[in-house]
Amino acid sequence: MGDNQHMTDLPTAGDSGWSDPDTLGAIPPVIAMTYCARCGTSASKGNHVLCRQQLATEPPIHCTTCRRTLAVDRSGSDWTATCKKHGQTTGTLTSA
Repeated sequence: MGDNQHMTDLPTAGDSGWSDPDTLGAIPPVIAMTYCARCGTSASKGNHVLCRQQLATEPPIHCTTCRRTLAVDRSGSDWTATCKKHGQTTGTLTSA
């Protein structure tokens, strides 16, 4: 049998358009990116100590999944934040 008889339409490591030769034609994994709820930048980059301190006394501003700006309702120390794509989250603030 020749090598051409085993060809498929799936991308392989030899395809010039395939970016990761280690996957050997597999579907690339989904990478979960998380964002800072306060500043909206990547949670894995930079120092977010001040952001975490502010989030103890103020509701979040950004969705941690997609970085969209949240619609926030606040009632006393309780808050509800809504992302158009990912739904609601709730929390309670500590006193400043």
